[in-house]
Amino acid sequence: MGNVRVVPGNRRPSPGLLLLAFVLVCAAPLGVAAATGLQDRQAPSDQVETTDGVSEQASLTATGHGSDETTPPPTGIADIPPAGRSPSTTAGSTPPAEAPPATAAPTATTAPPAPTTPPQPSPVDQVVALVNDARAHAATPCGPVQLEPRLTAAAQAHSDDMAARNFFDHTNPDGVMFRQRILAAGFQLPVAENIAKGQRSASQVMRAWMESPDHRGNIENCALTFIGIGLNRTVWTWTQDFAA
Repeated sequence: MGNVRVVPGNRRPSPGLLLLAFVLVCAAPLGVAAATGLQDRQAPSDQVETTDGVSEQASLTATGHGSDETTPPPTGIADIPPAGRSPSTTAGSTPPAEAPPATAAPTATTAPPAPTTPPQPSPVDQVVALVNDARAHAATPCGPVQLEPRLTAAAQAHSDDMAARNFFDHTNPDGVMFRQRILAAGFQLPVAENIAKGQRSASQVMRAWMESPDHRGNIENCALTFIGIGLNRTVWTWTQDFAA
């Protein structure tokens, strides 16, 4: 027999080979992409939430890829909230404004006015008050006497005269008696007079007069309603002139 060459005819690949080839073709690009790190970029509109609650736009520049933007992405805000307020979780919150420093109150340079002390009554007024108190508490109570300017002038003149001429009496060295001086001041009888020397206060002179029956009788005489008082402080001579 002669040599016979068998020429193969067109044969279709088996279905199993076709499926294997399809899987290899599809898997090859994914393997290349994963190996080179060329992953799909996120769209610029994607939003990411930071740990402090501030929303910012995702940027590929932060990972070292792609965008030429020069504006850095917004950063979160970290602050210490005031007492009583919890940290804000609202996106884009503004830090609280700092309170202005307290201003010290101006120091007063003027001392407060010292409390005013009411003026003390004069020795003359004190004697009048003590006379009226004695009259009110006498065995036979009397109404108060009234301080009279003319009697006061006559009593003051006699106290000054006793101090100037160094005598102590109801009658002066010229022989003028107390009745004459009181009547000359414009009064009529009855009249009376008390004198004292050396006492330095109204209470002292009144104590001396009240311890003398005659002087006390003049003070507690209800018929005498006016009084004049004279005091010379050079030698502390006192005069009480009484009139009706």
